Amino acid sequence: MLGIGYFGVSATDNIAAEISVAMVTFFVSLWIVRHTREVVIDVIFQEQFIIVNHIFKENRARIHFEDIVELQYIHASKSPTINKMKFNYEGKLNSIRFRTVAYGAEFIDFVKWIKSKNDKIKVSVYPPDDYMNHRLQEEYGFNYRKVPKLPTEE
Repeated sequence: MLGIGYFGVSATDNIAAEISVAMVTFFVSLWIVRHTREVVIDVIFQEQFIIVNHIFKENRARIHFEDIVELQYIHASKSPTINKMKFNYEGKLNSIRFRTVAYGAEFIDFVKWIKSKNDKIKVSVYPPDDYMNHRLQEEYGFNYRKVPKLPTEE
């Protein structure tokens, strides 16, 4: 970002444009640093709770398994597979995204373990046609989507 700002400042002789480019570069860089501080986390699964530790801040949270609402397995093409967890924390519904805990059969074992802590956790897979959805359905029963009946014209 600083390289782009330097190129923008050196490309013009207008002092107002140079100041504008420098300020925009500074504020965008500041926003990137602040955003990174918020989203870079370390998730530690323990027997009684989950610890969410912000890497660049002195902020830690303990999430109890009974507060977890949903666990999503997201496998988008050309990007790493991630998990998204929705949970209640301090009276609010929050969510975090992190690299997937496991793949394939190991993810099924992870789901079994986390459901042993709280069997009300909803587990979903995105996109719905991903192979992991089929594996979860093999384990927990096939829940095919119902197709609505179209009204017939008589």
